[in-house]
Amino acid sequence: MKALFAALALSFAAAPAMGQAVSEYTEYDVEADCSVVGRSLDGEGDWADFVCPGYAGYPFVIRYTDGRESATYGFATESGMSTFSPFNYANGTVEWRVRIDRDIEIPVAAIQRWFLADIDGNWSREVLVVSRVGQPDGGGACAVAYIDAQTEGANQRARQAADQLAETFTCGSDQPMVEETVSDLVPAG
Repeated sequence: MKALFAALALSFAAAPAMGQAVSEYTEYDVEADCSVVGRSLDGEGDWADFVCPGYAGYPFVIRYTDGRESATYGFATESGMSTFSPFNYANGTVEWRVRIDRDIEIPVAAIQRWFLADIDGNWSREVLVVSRVGQPDGGGACAVAYIDAQTEGANQRARQAADQLAETFTCGSDQPMVEETVSDLVPAG
């Protein structure tokens, strides 16, 4: 009987408290897992929009334009992230920061690694972009922080930024947090 109570106590201690954030991960391959919702026609440039499955029914959109990508997570009607100036691409894994409230999982932030090319075409820079996830009832989707992925503790700093900024961030008026070492890479806007 004591073992049963000990096991129950451990399970409650391990279970997320109401509103606590946890990380969940999704992986994707644009060509295999995502649906094309728009694509350039002959002579209209080089672009495509893909809707991809996210976490807990929250989709995300990857927009490809002339060797650059951007992403919008969750339910949003406008693009959530300006692309970087250098050629770039997103890693195929998204870390979702999920709030658990009364056993309901709500993705509130997404963290994704971006690879950026230098002037010689080498993929020499990496940035973690922390984004607010658009909710079904509104609130917008946009980048809230840019973290230098090539420094120690970057993933932890990205999670902290997600947990502290995403839910209260006002897209369109609040300015994202930008680490100084990647400020030259962050899109204006």
